[in-house]
Amino acid sequence: MSRFPIILFLLSLGLTSYSQKITPFKTWNAGILAKANSARSIDGLSFQEKKVIFYINLVRMNGKLFVDTYLKDYMEDVRIPKNKYYRSLINTLKQQDPLPPLIPQEDLIKESIKHAKEMGRTGKKGHRSANQKSFDQRMKKFRLKYKKVKENNQYGYPDALSIVIDLLIDDGKESLTHRKTLLHKNLKYIGVGIRAHKKYQINTSLLLGGELITPQ
Repeated sequence: MSRFPIILFLLSLGLTSYSQKITPFKTWNAGILAKANSARSIDGLSFQEKKVIFYINLVRMNGKLFVDTYLKDYMEDVRIPKNKYYRSLINTLKQQDPLPPLIPQEDLIKESIKHAKEMGRTGKKGHRSANQKSFDQRMKKFRLKYKKVKENNQYGYPDALSIVIDLLIDDGKESLTHRKTLLHKNLKYIGVGIRAHKKYQINTSLLLGGELITPQ
């Protein structure tokens, strides 16, 4: 997805109409909104980090309504090209069965924040740690607890809605890895970290875990 310096500057100041939109559309059921806000009481997460989880959960719980409300409103404001990735997202969300909301987990949150800090400090991208540990090496302890572990990273956007929509559209990524991760039916838990980045100004790390492994 293209980056627009002026928009990013306004976003960082909270001056655009969509960057801090917290009033829900009237078409959303109050119960759904409450369930989607699963991170509301979690200490250690910023407002935007909590909103990332909130928007992901809305998409998972009612993709079609998300298209008709938050996504439609966002696209009208930002005017991002409605290319094949955008069109395929619309088709996916309109056909998607409801999924349960993701639940924040302390260990996933800590790892997400740690990775976002390291990438920000070093100016790097990707899944390797600052000391060059691979994703598999980083996830070794998590795979003892979760049946599945996935990570999404996003660069350049400071507000939650832009972060989530960028990952969902997954522009230029034929595999649609980011989108598929957010909409994966077997992922149940989440951690998120948003931190400053040496090259991209800001970066976000999302770590998602599947079902808990039952001790034998």
